[in-house]
Amino acid sequence: MLNQRIDITEIKPPFLLSNSDNSWHLVISIRKLEVSHYQLSCVEKQNNQLSEYITTISESPFYVAENIWELAYGSEIKTLLDDSLIDHPARKLWDEWLKHKHA
Repeated sequence: MLNQRIDITEIKPPFLLSNSDNSWHLVISIRKLEVSHYQLSCVEKQNNQLSEYITTISESPFYVAENIWELAYGSEIKTLLDDSLIDHPARKLWDEWLKHKHA
């Protein structure tokens, strides 16, 4: 475990929030609302349409390794642009989102 604590709000997005059931969310921003409460802006694609949605977490992500924060119940947040995630579907969604955003 690392001795340093890195606040996730200081890291540039995008992020991948993955859950123990293999579901995931593309996170485009994280904002701290108050102690142990964060607002996550996410992107999804449904019916071939991109849209944003907001979700909140009621705990502080715990920094465990380079570019990885853990949450309760087997969930974790990773920096999406890490080389280990190059083939993850969230990377394709991120690329689509950037094109959509700048169109």
